[in-house]
Amino acid sequence: MLDTEAYVSPAPPEGKAGVAERALRSAIVGCVLMPGERLSETSLTIEFALGRGAVRAALARLKASGLVSSTARSGWEVAPISAAEIRELIAARRHLDPILCSAALDDAARRRLTTLSQMHMALLQRPDLGGDVLPTIRRCERDMLDLLSNALGMPVVAGFLADLWDRSNRLVNFFERSGRAKFLPTRLSSFAEALVEGRNADAVANLASANAALEAYLLDRFLETDAMVGRKSGRRAANKDKPGRNQRPQPPTGKTRTL
Repeated sequence: MLDTEAYVSPAPPEGKAGVAERALRSAIVGCVLMPGERLSETSLTIEFALGRGAVRAALARLKASGLVSSTARSGWEVAPISAAEIRELIAARRHLDPILCSAALDDAARRRLTTLSQMHMALLQRPDLGGDVLPTIRRCERDMLDLLSNALGMPVVAGFLADLWDRSNRLVNFFERSGRAKFLPTRLSSFAEALVEGRNADAVANLASANAALEAYLLDRFLETDAMVGRKSGRRAANKDKPGRNQRPQPPTGKTRTL
């Protein structure tokens, strides 16, 4: 029997700056820190119990990753969401994700990838994806991608791919919070299975299909909400008039652009 509650992705040890980056990255990707929200180093040190120097270093890294931005006049802020960002991400993933198919897998990596693929397929067969099932599926998918990127032996490429995947997840999380439609899991297990069996052409095709599904979801949700997160929005503004904890999250107000 599959114990989804016992499944957690491994987390390597990190220094103070790494811990700060991991905490802030998780908050941004999970939309705890909302797109367009202004960030105060002082407030972040208090809210996340982090050192000022570690926070500053983490913000600089996250800026390089495309998750935050900064200006001399406005300071730090979480990167807004736009149609241009969606197109940029999909174009980059369409170009770079297929590099994973060239990863050299040893026996241990093949066994791990097979285990993750089988777990993914088992979870997809669940009649209900509610509760912890969908988050577990997504952790499983990310572990498959991380395993393959590490097997490339190219740390710079692996880091760039990780940033693209985090930015993609942030978009999915935002649109799921601001609307009703969930992004249903793709057959990434078929992609992993094809790689293990040496069917690279099938693996590339499966990966392309997964990215096409992501692109369709993101662009459809963008058109549906007509969302452009403005630079004056944020958790504090969005929560100012919130009547209760059970209210469905609403997208922050701000300037609107069309595609």
